Amino acid sequence: MTMINIAKVPPVILGDGVLSQLPTQIAQWSAKSVLLVSDEGLVSTGLVEKVRLLIVEHLPVEVFIAPAGEPHVNTVDEGAVKIRQMNTPLVVGLGGGTALDIAKLIAGLAVSDKPIKHYLLCANPWQGSVPKIMIPTTSGTGAEVTRTCVLSDINNNKSWAWGDELSPELVMLDPQASKSLPVMITAATGLDALVHAMEAATSQSNNVISSANALQAIKLVNQNLKACVVTPLDLEARLNMQQAAYLAGIAIDNCGTGMAHNIGHALGSLYHIPHGIAVTVGLVASLPWSLATQMDAYNDVAESLHCKANELPEVLKKLLIDVNFSQCLERYQSIDIDFEKLSICMQSTENIPMANNNSRVPKESDWLMLAQETKAAFNALSS
Repeated sequence: MTMINIAKVPPVILGDGVLSQLPTQIAQWSAKSVLLVSDEGLVSTGLVEKVRLLIVEHLPVEVFIAPAGEPHVNTVDEGAVKIRQMNTPLVVGLGGGTALDIAKLIAGLAVSDKPIKHYLLCANPWQGSVPKIMIPTTSGTGAEVTRTCVLSDINNNKSWAWGDELSPELVMLDPQASKSLPVMITAATGLDALVHAMEAATSQSNNVISSANALQAIKLVNQNLKACVVTPLDLEARLNMQQAAYLAGIAIDNCGTGMAHNIGHALGSLYHIPHGIAVTVGLVASLPWSLATQMDAYNDVAESLHCKANELPEVLKKLLIDVNFSQCLERYQSIDIDFEKLSICMQSTENIPMANNNSRVPKESDWLMLAQETKAAFNALSS
């Protein structure tokens, strides 16, 4: 008998305009105040203020704006100080993966007197959480549904926190929240969803139930990402991409990620390359190597993309051209990747579990080669 453990999936409300229902949804809990967590990039769009005004008609609202860049332990601890002073709070996370991960972590720290470093790498169990509602404005990270949060530690190395307590109580998917997303961020985050789905479906931990979510996510990305890039106001395509990210998030929450994320996290630690871009480079670099010994593991993925498994690298490259991925890398072209340092970082404590979950698990002789392939892929995609 085979037993499959599937994580609890947060309820989701989706559709054009569902954001207007936020006050009604908040009323499900006995909250007496709301902490709205977002990021600097969204403030200028007016969306943060729009959501604040929706809530403040019913409950007192405090706003916590995370600085630009990926989540950092200092930011999370700062948010924790704020929420601990609030009366029976509920957290609303609004934004991309940065804002949503910070929101989930602050919600967990609200019932604890410990700093976030106490919980990194599952060093200690969480004590609980206040309720949290996630509203993604990007379509890729899956942070709105996962129990894992990625952030930089005190040394600016990529780390993570995990726990059932970090799973949101509700997710709201409204394409209106993502329609102003810049084209290059749309592309990079959409590709992140694709990488999530491909790695979950082919991981050592994959199962038929979670793979169903992953394969559907792959189909949705393939059918809708280019439309979102070419026609940013295509709300149907944007809602489909939000669903793709949600499904891919469910898949990685149950099956984990693989070599592309191992490489991507190392690139993020060493060179601060945004997550969606970094894992896409990691997939381009590692996919041919994974296929060399584990071709059969990719048959379902290939079928979802209407190709054969051995054609996947070329299909991926064509998609990158279609969504102008090279433009995502323009501001990072000056980076000269030190593949020896990259190889060492890929083997760090926080990154090795992802490699061990890949369809093909690297041996000692593979690390330097994979780092060299990453440098080559980065340079080729940047040109």
